[in-house]
Amino acid sequence: MSPLVPSNPNVFPAEAASVTKHTNISFKDGNIALLAGKRYFLVHQGLLCRHSPVLKSALETLENTSTIFSLEGRPVLEVQDSPEDMSYFLIALYDGIPNLSFTAETYGIISALLRLATKYQVQRLRNDLLQGLAITWPSSLTSWDAREAAMLDSDGIYEPRKCTPHPIFIINLARSVDAPELLPSAFYDLSRSPISHTAAGYIAPGTLDCHRLSDEDLINLLKGREDASRFLSTFLVNHLEGRKPSSNCIYMQVGNQSRRRFCQLAFENVFCDLLRATNSLVCDRSCDPLFAIMDGEMIYERGDGRFLRPCEFCRAEFRAEVEAARDEFWHSLPEWFGNIQVSVWG
Repeated sequence: MSPLVPSNPNVFPAEAASVTKHTNISFKDGNIALLAGKRYFLVHQGLLCRHSPVLKSALETLENTSTIFSLEGRPVLEVQDSPEDMSYFLIALYDGIPNLSFTAETYGIISALLRLATKYQVQRLRNDLLQGLAITWPSSLTSWDAREAAMLDSDGIYEPRKCTPHPIFIINLARSVDAPELLPSAFYDLSRSPISHTAAGYIAPGTLDCHRLSDEDLINLLKGREDASRFLSTFLVNHLEGRKPSSNCIYMQVGNQSRRRFCQLAFENVFCDLLRATNSLVCDRSCDPLFAIMDGEMIYERGDGRFLRPCEFCRAEFRAEVEAARDEFWHSLPEWFGNIQVSVWG
């Protein structure tokens, strides 16, 4: 069914008195009245046709209609969208979106634009919006790490919800506009939150509407969270528990027997610390396996004096294993969270 319908000859004339013009997005030389709800916009038919094949087809159909109603002498094309959403859409068609920020505060505008860009097949606008969203919901691990670093405030506190839309919004939006490339990182982000909170839904501050995942996506989230947790547990066992020093370990070359176990003891301390973190005893990001794996290698940089520092040879070997594990983890996200089909990932 077309997203556009012609004006109803049995209804429109009687309601014409209650229809008002959107003065900010109406032009004296506009040659078409675009009617959305009770508001109309005087815009340019050529612009609509240039950007949207759907609107072009609707306007061609309108020209061949025997009965055409008019507003201010312009033929009326009625669309089934809210006036507010249509105003965002028309501004984007005329002015582009160079100054649009992709934050929690602008999510309503971004969502409306992406839905209408998809609905009316405005590919350029859709691509620009998806590129903007991909900064926060990226497909590469390097971009994800940059995103996570940007979520730290001046005191080093990690507060992503102050900067980005809630991942439930993004998952539901991605489903509605067929943008699977946003899903894996959004699912992973959400998997770090308490399941009870996710199941209860997210209350939007402005509208107080409760947003929930579909039953299918809630199951996808639970399965993905379980796989991610299992991966972290396996990493701890295979790469840290009882870890032996490198064959090139500096301390293995010295005669003092107690020093020969220095690096091994250092890794045992890291193992115990990460194990406590994954059990939610010490770390605010205990449900973040990607962070936990990286933290295993960066733990010596904290400067609090609690951890022995392995020699550079032992650290270099462990660093390579950490990077490989995180890369494998990231590439597994689409499969873990519901076998998401993405053309490019990682």
